[in-house]
Amino acid sequence: MRVCIALMAVMFLLGFPAFSKVDPGELGVNYNCIFPITVKLDGDFSDWPAFVPWHTVPHDMGTAPAPDDADASYSFAVVADESWLYIAFKVKDDKIQSGEDTGCDVWKGDSVEVYIDAGHGEETSYGPDDSQITIGADNIGGDIENPKLGGCVGTAQGPQLGVKAAVVETADGWAVEAAIPLKNKFWEVVPKDGLVIGFNTHMNDDDDGGGRDHKLIWSKKDTADTSWKDPSVFADLTFVSITTAASPKGKLATSWGRLKSR
Repeated sequence: MRVCIALMAVMFLLGFPAFSKVDPGELGVNYNCIFPITVKLDGDFSDWPAFVPWHTVPHDMGTAPAPDDADASYSFAVVADESWLYIAFKVKDDKIQSGEDTGCDVWKGDSVEVYIDAGHGEETSYGPDDSQITIGADNIGGDIENPKLGGCVGTAQGPQLGVKAAVVETADGWAVEAAIPLKNKFWEVVPKDGLVIGFNTHMNDDDDGGGRDHKLIWSKKDTADTSWKDPSVFADLTFVSITTAASPKGKLATSWGRLKSR
């Protein structure tokens, strides 16, 4: 216990980056979300701790594959504090198309989607604790506090959740840094070690302004692009406290080994 506390102290003194990555969970099955961590919404990921895991969805993981990763692919990471679930997307997109479709139809253009089943009920239709949140590239350089959002299915519709999002253009595409309130008028999630919620991410890619050309999907259960109507095909997100992640049984093993040998 004393060593674990000492390890935590060193982590905070060093600002996290010297430590190896946490167990990321299985691609398309589960993402391990470390908490409590707070980040600033500005589209700059330099304040995300180096040990936070990223999952990469390649160009051919979805229902409408792209020719290569440069055309369409993405990586995402998630952390949380007591109030917010923070989600970062690094999107590779060689032709950014936005503005043709907005609101509930933004999925037809360049956009990313986040799906939440707050109660982890895994129902086959949307209940009061299931949400779809769609963030389009039309938010590039837009209002972080009041982004334009899609996600118009069910009761807990994405545009009504109070989501914030910083969206910026990058050298090889665009990026999103979003914050979803863990307590809103529809559902509440209180992070605790081992808590599991339903979770999924998607990417929509439009190459020519004529509608969606490619569809990438993280959850391996979502084989027919049905997350918009069926929460049972979401994968999982598991909350892992930073104390557990830094323990001898956690996955910050590189740093643990160095400390133990002293």
